Amino acid sequence: MTRAVRLTCLAAAIVAALSFVLACSSASKGSGFFDGDAGDAVDGQVDGAGGGPGDQPDATLGDFDGGGGGGKGDGSLFSDANPDVAADGCVPGEAGPPPFPQKCTAVTADECDTATDTALTSLGVSASLLNGANGNGYDDDCDGLVDEGCTCPGSGATKDCYLVPAAQIDPGTKAAVGWCATNAKGSLDCAGNEFPKWSGTCRGAQPPYRHDVCAIGDFNCDGLQENSDVQDCQCKTGAVQCPTAAVTYPPYPDTANLPLLDGTQWITDPANRPLGTGWTWTIIGGDCDNVLPNPTYALYNTKVSTTANARKGVRTPVKLDNTQNPPRYVATAGQPLIALQAANYGSGAAGGMIYPAFGLSGDYVVQGEWDLKGQHYVCTQKVQVRAPGVRAELCWDAVNDDDIDLHLARLQGASCTSGKQGWDTVCKSGNTYQDCWYNGISGCRDSSATGPEWGYADSPDAACFGWSSRRLVTGKQKCSNPRLDKDNVSCTPSETDPTSGLFCGPENINLDNPKDGDAFVVGVNHYGGGTASRNHVNVYCNGERVLSAGYNPVTGQNFPVLRNSGNETSGDWWTVATVRTHVGAAGITSCDVATVPPHHADPTRDGSMCVDSTTNVSPAPYQYNYANHQFIDHVALQGGTNGGQPALPAGWCKH
Repeated sequence: MTRAVRLTCLAAAIVAALSFVLACSSASKGSGFFDGDAGDAVDGQVDGAGGGPGDQPDATLGDFDGGGGGGKGDGSLFSDANPDVAADGCVPGEAGPPPFPQKCTAVTADECDTATDTALTSLGVSASLLNGANGNGYDDDCDGLVDEGCTCPGSGATKDCYLVPAAQIDPGTKAAVGWCATNAKGSLDCAGNEFPKWSGTCRGAQPPYRHDVCAIGDFNCDGLQENSDVQDCQCKTGAVQCPTAAVTYPPYPDTANLPLLDGTQWITDPANRPLGTGWTWTIIGGDCDNVLPNPTYALYNTKVSTTANARKGVRTPVKLDNTQNPPRYVATAGQPLIALQAANYGSGAAGGMIYPAFGLSGDYVVQGEWDLKGQHYVCTQKVQVRAPGVRAELCWDAVNDDDIDLHLARLQGASCTSGKQGWDTVCKSGNTYQDCWYNGISGCRDSSATGPEWGYADSPDAACFGWSSRRLVTGKQKCSNPRLDKDNVSCTPSETDPTSGLFCGPENINLDNPKDGDAFVVGVNHYGGGTASRNHVNVYCNGERVLSAGYNPVTGQNFPVLRNSGNETSGDWWTVATVRTHVGAAGITSCDVATVPPHHADPTRDGSMCVDSTTNVSPAPYQYNYANHQFIDHVALQGGTNGGQPALPAGWCKH
């Protein structure tokens, strides 16, 4: 905005102020014109020392006026992230009633109760967006949880979710609008035992800003931009613009060229970028980061990760605080989300530039906080880590005591002379087997004498050899498909560096280029160790989480428990899920995932998942001798042909 335009607007505002109080600046602090709002403290513009009487909360989240003496109003928290206004002059002020205002139902622990849908109907929500018995994928009571209390298909299943209520959803697209279209979208997982429920945790999602800001972009996600209800956007000049779109990174980045996340670019005036002080960074991770002793990602202050340039930050519990504007994560003891936080990262341009490194797929939230000219700012950046094809990850709680192995077997292309398909060495095709696992004869290890021979071309070296990868550049098999990146036999829980060979990381198997219609089955074996181990498996399709099954301290899911070791022949076996890929000209378009339930749930071992054991477990019907590791070898129970593949998910379980 030019100086002449600013003066013209200011003059107009002064004239208008003779009959009506309208500010083109932040002059209303303490004027008493606005009711005090103790939760806002936005640059001293709204909160007044002489606020009116406090309003009672209504259906709109965050509509709480301070009452009595008004709000704080001292500018101590200024985190509304306003960028500069349009260059052609003053932007329109209030744009009128928004089409999708945030209206929330009463807070409940069960969004699938009748009361929630009744409340949504009274708010004008269409029938197609109601919860029913299984949930609608939205945070209807605005408590930061989605579909809590609603039933789900089976433990491990996932679906898309949004941290906005159904009242704020476009009924045509059934998706959020504005900034929330990408940033409020996440992945919701199904957890539980006999009666599984959605966990409520919408991983990788952020809620809307409590109020819109004077910026090009709809930050409170009501369908209109720059329609703040707490600021006058006519002549507002913002100092900061938070990112509105997600960024995409690959796993295993080049150790000499880590990707840059430059928070200084969020400061709109280049002259102010070196002036930011006290930069603090936080990364919120995924499921295995909650299970393992340390986060699987890192923060660096240069683009080169070396021993001398050690990882910055420490593991810390955090919680989401959506009373701030924008919402942010705050380090608080005892909270279930686990983050890596680098406090006092530095000042100036260097403090605002970080180099995050990720070894796992999925969605992450990176938050930067800093001070500028006496004001505090918070911005969050959604990061999507995307590996191509199918990826399975395994982590477990007793990672330093037990040796647990991940398996991925193909369900096509193998001609077994025995007529029986199964895990490890049951079915051989060519020189290798149809199961990809730690053993060199599977062809999945770097040191394997022969490759996997599944018919897939090798991937470029860059897909395998990078930060935190365990694949060896000098290995015989290079970047084969499929491949096991890490066989975690033993590790040191105190080791925090994911690039160290002592780091307690997840096992993971990757297949970058499956064909249309290809199908696979994921399994977990308690190979060695004497501890009862709780296990978690993620499956990703082109980097998007399509399965999250097993132990999760965030949701309280404690199964499955693998108790008995004894390598592939006698150790407990968890048959996790089957995966079928759909591939188009540009690669995978989707994956069909089916979790495997038990025939008879064992309350001490598997809950709603399938754990077979060679050890007799009393009482019946939990006794089963899982001999020979065939996919199907109990014709009477499975209802199929001996040696064939089960037609239904339940057919994969033996007990």
